[in-house]
Amino acid sequence: MTGPRVELRPLDAPLLERLVVAAVDGARPAQVAPLSGADDPSPQAPVDHWTDARIDAFRAWHRAASLAPGGGQRTFAVLLAEPAVPAGEGRGGTAAAADAGGDGADGEPTNGEPADGEPADGEVIGAARLADVPGEAGTVEAGLWLSRHHRGRGHGRTVLRLLREAARDAGAHRLFASTTAGNAAARRLLVTELGAHTAPGAATLTARDQLSPAAALLGRASGPGEAPSPAWREQPGSPGPLVLRWLREAADAGVAALQAATLATVDEEGAPDARVLVLRDVSPDGAAWSFATDSGSTKGRQLAARPAAALTLHWPEQARQVRVRGEVAAGTRDDAAAEFRTRSPAARIAAHTGHQSEPLASDQAYRQAAEAARRLVAADPDAVPPGHTVYTLHAREVEFWQGAPDRFHQRLHYHRTADGWDARRLWP
Repeated sequence: MTGPRVELRPLDAPLLERLVVAAVDGARPAQVAPLSGADDPSPQAPVDHWTDARIDAFRAWHRAASLAPGGGQRTFAVLLAEPAVPAGEGRGGTAAAADAGGDGADGEPTNGEPADGEPADGEVIGAARLADVPGEAGTVEAGLWLSRHHRGRGHGRTVLRLLREAARDAGAHRLFASTTAGNAAARRLLVTELGAHTAPGAATLTARDQLSPAAALLGRASGPGEAPSPAWREQPGSPGPLVLRWLREAADAGVAALQAATLATVDEEGAPDARVLVLRDVSPDGAAWSFATDSGSTKGRQLAARPAAALTLHWPEQARQVRVRGEVAAGTRDDAAAEFRTRSPAARIAAHTGHQSEPLASDQAYRQAAEAARRLVAADPDAVPPGHTVYTLHAREVEFWQGAPDRFHQRLHYHRTADGWDARRLWP
């Protein structure tokens, strides 16, 4: 027997009433809406206790934020399409934090059953939401809470993936989520699903997930794996689908550092130069390849003088290589700020340390610059270095190389033309 199917259903008036029941039955007031602090309608009641005033405030908040025209957020009821366990098993559990992105319980997970008279389309077990982040175009904030009877079952991971798909379908470019430092289950969820970075001593954990399929795969952590079959399974009309397929197969196989790419440039005198950096994104058609660096670095200066480059991805575990050549363009300051916010605290400190490729007088000078950068990031985590720049390589050629133990290697070459992409096999 298969398990229950988790679905997101846009909130409406009938679903809101079922959501009220789920909240009162399985969550603390402060976990599901801003009902505590100065806005608490029952300040004398224990914070974990639902009063009639808090229930009315919860209902009114959702009506204003989610159901009223222009309410500012899209809210979904989280439903189980089938009963979680066979009828007759009891419901129990321990209270646990489940703020934005929350998934787990402080105690052991317990079984639950649908309430008497639960409609056939599923049991409401929580709510999820998407809201625009002020001042960050293309970024939406994700929020989630689940009834305590349904935490620790993996439903949070499913909901977060569904939210990511909904945000992408709505045209968003980034997904923001946060949780408190004490919510270990939610922290694990954000680290696993969004690649969040933990910072020692931080009061909250935040994550900004790039929503393009390629960026999501490039951001996945991985370990050693096995090579797939070298046979070509498809030759799509553009290189993008094959890039995405190879990224997915590399990530699923546990290829180490699948996002590490060698960028080759030329200097003002035409001499070649190369270094390994982190590939950040690839467009769906494989025409645009994004990375970031300081415009004042050696490669930044070389790209300013000669805006053309070659990029190579090499995955020895799978005997695969992807080569790209084309023109390079620098992005806007908004592009740089959005990309910088996805970086770990350590990467932000390194970027603010600056002086890349300049002569180093002493280790002491390096330590002092790093300490100054650490203080700057602690005071303003979203401050962006002046030279931080997102570059896009607009590919005119993309080539796939598949190695084979018998040396019968295979190569597929795409060349961009005025009419699209021309694909052809090459001798290895």
